[in-house]
Amino acid sequence: MNWSIDSADAFSVARVRRSAIDAVRGLSEDPGADLFALELVLGELLAAETERGHWALAVSVESELAGPTIHVYAQGPPAIGVDHNEYRRAILLGTRVPLTVEASAQGTHIALRVPPEASGEAMFRSRATETYQRAQEISRRYTY
Repeated sequence: MNWSIDSADAFSVARVRRSAIDAVRGLSEDPGADLFALELVLGELLAAETERGHWALAVSVESELAGPTIHVYAQGPPAIGVDHNEYRRAILLGTRVPLTVEASAQGTHIALRVPPEASGEAMFRSRATETYQRAQEISRRYTY
């Protein structure tokens, strides 16, 4: 499945994000797989591209031996390195989603893969512990 959009069109970006996740769910071996982390990371990557303005974006979903993969192709340098949004940087730097970024003079290629712990039960256990730890860290950081 392939989509080509203008990164400044927020509605199209949101529609492609949802469609790409639905396509990954259809290709996934585990129909109950929790793709929340994958959708969150994809959404933040696309949001970074949206903030850059009118650039061509191509998104594709492919089935590979290791599982479904989402490819994002963007014009220009990667938006991740110049992004000043702390929330987005925390998500992208702290994610367990396998993420590859390749940049060249022609543009940027980002590949996202389904996390190995995406099965429902494993994801619930790790997320519950991780969420509690992050909540504790955030509350310590913002407590005066």
